[in-house]
Amino acid sequence: MIRKSISLVALSMLFSSCVSLAPKLDINSDEVVAKSFKNYQIAEDNSTIKLNSFLIDENLKTLINLVLENNKDIKIALLRVEESKSLYRIEESNLYPKIDANGSFNREKKEEIIKNNYKASVGTVFELDLFGKNRSLNDAAKNSFLATQYALSSTKLSLISQTINSYLSLATNIENLNLQKKIYENLSSVYELTQKKFTAGVIGKEDVLSSFAMLKESQNEIISYENQIQIDINSIELLLGSALNESLIPNSLKKDDSYLALVKSGISSNVLLNRPDIKELEYQLRAKNANIGAARAAFFPSIALTANTGYSSSSLNNLFSTPNSFWQISPSINLPIFTAGENSAKLDLSETQKEIALNEYQKGIQTAFKEVNDALMVRKNIYTKLQNQKELTTSIQDAYNIALNSYKIGYGSYLNMLIAQKAYINSQKTLTQTYLEELENRVEIFKTLGGEIE
Repeated sequence: MIRKSISLVALSMLFSSCVSLAPKLDINSDEVVAKSFKNYQIAEDNSTIKLNSFLIDENLKTLINLVLENNKDIKIALLRVEESKSLYRIEESNLYPKIDANGSFNREKKEEIIKNNYKASVGTVFELDLFGKNRSLNDAAKNSFLATQYALSSTKLSLISQTINSYLSLATNIENLNLQKKIYENLSSVYELTQKKFTAGVIGKEDVLSSFAMLKESQNEIISYENQIQIDINSIELLLGSALNESLIPNSLKKDDSYLALVKSGISSNVLLNRPDIKELEYQLRAKNANIGAARAAFFPSIALTANTGYSSSSLNNLFSTPNSFWQISPSINLPIFTAGENSAKLDLSETQKEIALNEYQKGIQTAFKEVNDALMVRKNIYTKLQNQKELTTSIQDAYNIALNSYKIGYGSYLNMLIAQKAYINSQKTLTQTYLEELENRVEIFKTLGGEIE
């Protein structure tokens, strides 16, 4: 019986070869991708930036690893991958025969005679995929599964960028808080000096009130930065899914290259095609294209083959003897004669869904290209802007020191000192913000070029 069951499987497999009716998919990215990025030199390097090479700061590395391990969005994306994998396995199983083993016993009394019937059999059911319907459905499920894998990578890349930016925002607000506390100390000294001058009759009451107002304004700025720091911590803890360890909280914003590496000087525009979100769109397009093959196959007959082999006997003792063996083959065919336009509508739907997926894929590439060009445009001028702001801040700080010292010894006016002080505070904040912009630009380039997560 084993040889017979094997023969049935072999017979089913013999008829399983099929011709796919899915249209040939030619993805021509040259129509939507330019040869090179603006504001950047042309290169042939298609390699992506690796995360471990991009991250330098050890606290940042630790934080990213914790997010990748515990973030709920990643866990959801992982479950979607498993869900899609199961659907793929279900469709894949339809490419092979279904084999069942059955056993039964029947006892029957007719007139005065009691009959026993023992039966053991192995059966197979298989649809002959002559027109590739099952193969197309399998391809669609496989490509959908691959799309979810890239969706997972895209989710990770987005969360990495969010985590880095939240960490840098936290460092910036801590830096601004430290600066504001120093400013408050200076304002307190100026307020005490102003009160003494007023008592001595050197200045008027309006100068004292202005100095007091500046002091209170500085206190409110401190409160605002403390609130913003807590908001940043809350954002990081949401990404982590747990409390942020105090050892990972930065003391200030480091103004050097100790956080993140710089992107290399030459990158080919073809690197965009390897971005996880673009690959996700590509495999979604391939899945929709495969569905067309299944919809086309629905217009053709479907043939199923049912086969059974086994033994039947009135006695259990000699059930498996050769004279009691039997076999049966039952082919069936289904001809779609009248479906009230259902098959045509399904084919139209599949073709429309493919066109939607194709346009989404092309739009995704164009959007990615714009994002990279925007990031590289900022990169082109960011160092000039940063250098200008450094020089401006140094100049304004010198002017403020002169105005403050002049006021302390009685030569300068309070108004001049106040104006210089305002300019100095704003300039320091702008400088810190420019440092943050430069670091955020590194993150944006890493993200838009589809940095590789190892």
